[in-house]
Amino acid sequence: MNGPERDDGGDGRHPSSQHAVRNWSALLSILALASFLSAGTAFVVSDAADAAAGATLLGLGLIGAALVTSAKAPTVAHRLSAAWAEHRRYVWFSGGLFALGIAAGVALAAAGIDLTELFLELIMEELEGGELEGAEIDPAGLGGGGGVALETSATFFIFKNTPPFLASILGALTLGVFTFFVMTFNGLLIGNIAVAIGGEVGYGLILALLVPHGIFELTALFVGAGVGFRFVYRAGQRVLGTHEALFTKSYLARTALLVVFAWLMLVVAAFVEAYLTIPVAELLFPTQAA
Repeated sequence: MNGPERDDGGDGRHPSSQHAVRNWSALLSILALASFLSAGTAFVVSDAADAAAGATLLGLGLIGAALVTSAKAPTVAHRLSAAWAEHRRYVWFSGGLFALGIAAGVALAAAGIDLTELFLELIMEELEGGELEGAEIDPAGLGGGGGVALETSATFFIFKNTPPFLASILGALTLGVFTFFVMTFNGLLIGNIAVAIGGEVGYGLILALLVPHGIFELTALFVGAGVGFRFVYRAGQRVLGTHEALFTKSYLARTALLVVFAWLMLVVAAFVEAYLTIPVAELLFPTQAA
């Protein structure tokens, strides 16, 4: 290479995006389906009409976005595809850090260190400080056993998960150090708590309580972290003179679209976690979940 590297994907197109419209429309449709399922369980199981209406509106918006992307705005899909092609290595790297955190959490659990109390203390501090909305403390406790249970809503999970999502992106300002911490620490907590509680209630139930919303939530967090790590890499390229500019209009446009898409996944995950995950767990494991 004789000169600085040019910013690829100036118009949002990329060789890997030949099926971009179909793929991204399908992903939007999947998110819409998850929203509609959450709306159904919110209305029927939880008797939460407002939440059901919110999830329904979200699903309709996602379906509308899928139709518009397919028929009227294919450039959006191509830019999303180009953004994914640019960030996917960093997204996978973020997932790898999360997996390492899980392994560390499992190792701590095997050594007899249980972080469940720490996790509950962090949640309670946020609730007492008014930092999280949409949650109420149930004095009857978990299963009436005298512990502390949280009656949570989608709003609670949106407020709970959006800060780490944004922090994983803005962690680029710390040269990725904070993003690294967010990924590994979250993995450590989940791995440790899953092993600690799974040993008592069964690992199948733990998976059922994590997978339905985790598919969307973790993917969104990995994308956010991937954006942060990619920015650090671009900054390094700019310093070394191998990239023309730190920011370009095309880079900002396609990255912003990817961030918005990831945050929408986080919102869908919030509705799934609040209203769909537990009914699924109770259906699959009626005895343990009772």
